Amino acid sequence: MYGSSAARRRTMVLGAAALALALTLALAGCGGGDDSGDGGEVYLVGAPIVQSGPGAFAGVPVAQGIELAVSEINESGFLGDDARLELEIVDTAGDPAKAIAAYKQLEADGAAGLLCCTLGGEAGALAPQLAAGSTAAVVTVSILEGLASPPHLFRPFEVPSESGGTYDQFLDDVLGDGGYADAVMVVNDDNDAMVQDGKVYAAGLARHDVELLETIKVGTAETSYTGVATQIAAADPAVVVASTIGSATANLAKALRERGYDRPIVSNVGADSRAAYDASAGAMAGTIFPTPYHADFPVNDLGEEFAAAYSEEYGSAPDMFAAQGYTATWLLATAIRDAGSGDPEDVGAALTAIEQQESVYGDISYHDGQAEVADPARHLVWGDNGTLTEWASSHGG
Repeated sequence: MYGSSAARRRTMVLGAAALALALTLALAGCGGGDDSGDGGEVYLVGAPIVQSGPGAFAGVPVAQGIELAVSEINESGFLGDDARLELEIVDTAGDPAKAIAAYKQLEADGAAGLLCCTLGGEAGALAPQLAAGSTAAVVTVSILEGLASPPHLFRPFEVPSESGGTYDQFLDDVLGDGGYADAVMVVNDDNDAMVQDGKVYAAGLARHDVELLETIKVGTAETSYTGVATQIAAADPAVVVASTIGSATANLAKALRERGYDRPIVSNVGADSRAAYDASAGAMAGTIFPTPYHADFPVNDLGEEFAAAYSEEYGSAPDMFAAQGYTATWLLATAIRDAGSGDPEDVGAALTAIEQQESVYGDISYHDGQAEVADPARHLVWGDNGTLTEWASSHGG
């Protein structure tokens, strides 16, 4: 058994719905092995992910989604013959160096596979390490382009910044009515994914004839947005665009509302965070964002059942990040089952062979390790008291 004292796995007794979810979650591949393994075998799964610092708004629910999946997998006998997963979560605190150190230790410990890459900086640092090593990893959150690289790195959700993808569709929906004359954009310029997304958002503004008055660059660790908000309020744009991580979006919104700016904030998938909304003290009301999953707007029965199981375990509804951690864990567990071993190279080969996955945010097909999701993202807007509505319905669409 691997380091059980360091593992952070909650054990729960599954009800009928959760057990059915664990047993019926379907993945199909063109290779793979059978469901059996050596009786009582334990497979170490490592998760070097953010649990503290600015990225914790995403990393904490990711870890909870992972833990829920591990509990379901172990309780249901999904791996066969009393085999089970042993989970070890390592807090990277958003530090790429800590992520690399955790990866090297987990690889040395014989991990069958990894769940990694909450922030873009971590992902960018780990990708070359994974490419040179033998232990495959499944991305939990990072939307940095070009990460998927079988048999080393796999991503079970779409990259929203891809041309014609989630962000382009979102911006066409929100900006397409011509209601905004100008904008100011705020970008976390020390996060590669946010810089990447900022370019997509700038192109979307130009496509819909929204004048970009100014782009303000701010670090992800910055907590005081007083100067930024004062600068924006003076410009008085029709809309503020936030290409920022969720905690930064919360700080920005709070500072803007305190200075009387009450117009919409257009943000990204990172805004789908109840923790960020609460941190803003409700100031994120009026923030519009896309998300592949939300518990209030599930696309299938799996999404509903996941929300119920997560709420029972943690006392709150899951967000997009929890859904992504959960889905990534099921993907990795299926590869371990199909490989019939915990050998990292066998697991990487099994991951490469998986072509389809039924997930909480819709049917997924895999191409070169990158997911394509059949169902479109939801476009939501935060309201008062933490309520959410669909953007189209809130505007008569």
